[in-house]
Amino acid sequence: MKELELTTQDAVKYLKENVKIHDLLEISYNRIFAEGEVLNVDFSEYFGKPGFKLLVSLDESDLGATIEIDVYEFEEDIIEFIHKPKNGEEVYVTVI
Repeated sequence: MKELELTTQDAVKYLKENVKIHDLLEISYNRIFAEGEVLNVDFSEYFGKPGFKLLVSLDESDLGATIEIDVYEFEEDIIEFIHKPKNGEEVYVTVI
């Protein structure tokens, strides 16, 4: 497993550039821990501002509990995450 220590901005940049649909993601932010399969990555514009949202299935099924994480809204609250790409090495990121 690859380990990285990134600033908040670099962690968001990593998520934006590397997390793809069907990857597994374990993320801790604010007081929340979410673990599951990424179902969608959305870069739509919201109210005239760029957006970045991740839709994560908490039980890794298409019909179960899902959450939408507004990465830009919570970027200052991201503590750490583990990215498990479908094809590639796991990456553990600590936000400093």
